[in-house]
Amino acid sequence: MLYNTFLTFHGNSTITTQKQLFTEIKNTFTIEFWAKPEVPHELKKESSRGISKIINERFVIVPVFGAYGDGDGSRAGVGVSVGTNGISIYEHTIDHLPATLVYDAPINGWTHIAVVYANKKPTLYINGKFTKTGKVSRKQTVVPSGVFGGMKDLSFYKGGINEIRIWNTARMHHEIQKNMSRTLTGNERSLLGYWKLNEGSGIIAHDSTMYKNDGNIEGAEWSFRSLKNTRTQKKHMNILFTFFVPSGGIETLNRQRFNALAQKQINCHFLYLQNGSGLQNKINTSIFVTNRNDEIKSIILQGNYDAIVVASDLRLLQTIKNFGYQGILIYENQGLGYNKAHAYNYLQSHKTIIDKYCDAILYPKTPHLIQAFETYFPGKKKYCFHNCFNTDDFKYQIHPKKDNPIIGWVGRLEENKNWRDFLIIGSKLIHKNPSIQLWMFEDNTLSNQEERLAFERKIDELNLRNHLTMYANQLHSKMAEYFSIIGDSGGFLCSTSKVEGFGYAVLEAMVCRCPVLSTDSDGVSSFIKHNITGKFFDLGNIDQAVLEGYELLSNIPLREEIRRKAVEHIETHFSPVKYSTNFINMLYTLKNEKY
Repeated sequence: MLYNTFLTFHGNSTITTQKQLFTEIKNTFTIEFWAKPEVPHELKKESSRGISKIINERFVIVPVFGAYGDGDGSRAGVGVSVGTNGISIYEHTIDHLPATLVYDAPINGWTHIAVVYANKKPTLYINGKFTKTGKVSRKQTVVPSGVFGGMKDLSFYKGGINEIRIWNTARMHHEIQKNMSRTLTGNERSLLGYWKLNEGSGIIAHDSTMYKNDGNIEGAEWSFRSLKNTRTQKKHMNILFTFFVPSGGIETLNRQRFNALAQKQINCHFLYLQNGSGLQNKINTSIFVTNRNDEIKSIILQGNYDAIVVASDLRLLQTIKNFGYQGILIYENQGLGYNKAHAYNYLQSHKTIIDKYCDAILYPKTPHLIQAFETYFPGKKKYCFHNCFNTDDFKYQIHPKKDNPIIGWVGRLEENKNWRDFLIIGSKLIHKNPSIQLWMFEDNTLSNQEERLAFERKIDELNLRNHLTMYANQLHSKMAEYFSIIGDSGGFLCSTSKVEGFGYAVLEAMVCRCPVLSTDSDGVSSFIKHNITGKFFDLGNIDQAVLEGYELLSNIPLREEIRRKAVEHIETHFSPVKYSTNFINMLYTLKNEKY
């Protein structure tokens, strides 16, 4: 459930909205809600015809008589019965009251239920997971109902209900999973009815959509989940995240988790030791920039932080501990150097410091990081889970299509990002197709003069001046536009990194329908499945990269399938809801152990 306030139905209660049948929503729609049933219901035989005798059904959504109002017997109203022993979906009109889907299994505690009708065929999802498909309706039209909790002659539900939503589309699996634990605004596209049922008082169930199809509450009572001895006992927690400079993947991660954790009433502040280009990406919270110990100490004392997450900076980790900070101190690492051997050497050299000064270690599901931390810190408290990304805010955009295919690259002019290989790969692909353009996106505040001179020489050596466009220090929000343009041009993003701890640029390209060709730089293996969500080539194997890149340019069916599946993969596995759940579980586990 989403709220501590909900409605309890006692077997004689109902909500009747102004629109008892959504007759304008025909055959394809979605009904969602949270329910906590208290008693079992009667399980009938699954069928697409006939009349089931209604005894002890528990209708969260009532199957309103489809001919209600105008006598149209070809139209059936859809209802959902929920008990502690399962879920049944019913249709109802003249001489027609079958259970078109019956799911026989225990339903314990608060449970999210989604019923998706696609061309008159019902599918059931429980807690975001596909469960069962039922029988196709024999009626000309099926429509959702606007009566909740029960109706005289059709039986009543017993238990709690929260968050009823009705959509005029068949919601996809990943859409259900992504949004089931998220409060909506009511302005979402295709949302036709949204009753939060969290008012806490009164007899009106307010519809949060613009249609204002409010319902009258009869007999149901407002209930309040006890906060005693639960994780919500403290309304707010304060967290400080630190890093060297606001740039690159860590800066992106910080903005993403700020939004994810804010939904759970976690206050996030950020401390950077120096200025960086990422500060142009505004977020509504406190961001400190200082490397002075006295100022850092003052920030910590005034912030009343429950936990501080120190990314990579072992010196700062020690400094904060030596200030006498008594809260939870977490050492975070999103990447370790330019190759996997360096990661092992680094942790071996600094094992004593990490062991002594932090309460736990946090890192993403990157194979070489997992192995390294397991090797050197077997007894240390460790947390490993995916980072998050909000695909509602940063996503594919439609722009005028470019005439020439574009190959993009994102990074810094440094050894690990391996810009040399990108220029060589681009040069060879241009030889095959002279219309290709190269777009490179960089943070030019972080490169040294020697590296930049080498870069300029390589451009001239490969005769790329007329094919190359450089973009420096772009706003993060602007990158969604660039990635979308690259993808629609017929091109792709080429990632040539030697090692990536996570690889946000790759993820961001994928959610904007820009296919990716990448080295198997470890961190990106969480995103890319070869020839399914993207393409891999072996580090340093230029000929292989050119071959795979040319297939992305020329094999249109494969390219489009990769674009589609890439978006689905990111939305499913890197949701803000999953991240905030994992992060909060980590905090409370550590808090209980520490105190």
